[in-house]
Amino acid sequence: MARSLKAMVRKQVAGVLARGQRMERFDQLRSRHFWSTYLFAYGAGNQILAAPYEVFKAIPSQTGQGYPTNVPLTFRETNWLNAGRVPDNQNFVIQEVGVTVMRPPAVDGPVGVPVNAPTNGIWANLPVATQALIDQGKQLHPQDVANILYGTVLEMQFLTNSVPLGLCSDFSQSAGVVETDQLASQGATGAVQAGGDTLNGVPAAAFRRKLEVPILLQHGETMGMRFNVHRDIDTLTLAEGGAGWAELRVDWWALESFAEKS
Repeated sequence: MARSLKAMVRKQVAGVLARGQRMERFDQLRSRHFWSTYLFAYGAGNQILAAPYEVFKAIPSQTGQGYPTNVPLTFRETNWLNAGRVPDNQNFVIQEVGVTVMRPPAVDGPVGVPVNAPTNGIWANLPVATQALIDQGKQLHPQDVANILYGTVLEMQFLTNSVPLGLCSDFSQSAGVVETDQLASQGATGAVQAGGDTLNGVPAAAFRRKLEVPILLQHGETMGMRFNVHRDIDTLTLAEGGAGWAELRVDWWALESFAEKS
């Protein structure tokens, strides 16, 4: 009779504590958190154009996923270490999925003339025409966050097909939107600054999504995820309170079985 996962975990814990020895085969277990991020720096017209945008395709030290060609990804952007596939000695059971809308790291200075922008940073390496559409210090506006979440489909990619899991709004993180008047200190009104619960990080419209049926990924399997925008998403201009750019991150917690190679 097949053992339950709880029984496998108990046996593994007992083996380590009592004998200093883990299990022999592909039945060592641990919980892991993985994420991958796409950068949307809005082009002319303040739009995210209809297209598929792939994640889990670039690994740290590589470039891609919307980031400038001379800005390699770091663990801030992704911690997935196998481009487009599951590692040979690991299996995953994905239990929950989250989608987060974030503002990229801000830099000092007025619009278009950052004082302390690092030369190897994201903003400094964007085209000049794109830089002109970005306000480095402004938080994302709730309207842009909602348009992105409700206008983008999260899909799981396998070797031969791509499966739509739901709108990104179905997987958005547990957090709330906070608005403050930017110009109140100057005696004016009308401009807002939008941000999310600092503990959860990001403005979001729903709760984190736990899967009724987990996603199973076996070792060596071709896989990826993508944000599929089926219609152009209009975003606010800087004058209307938009920030001009956003990062969209998908993350998931999984149970992992692995073979110890050390």
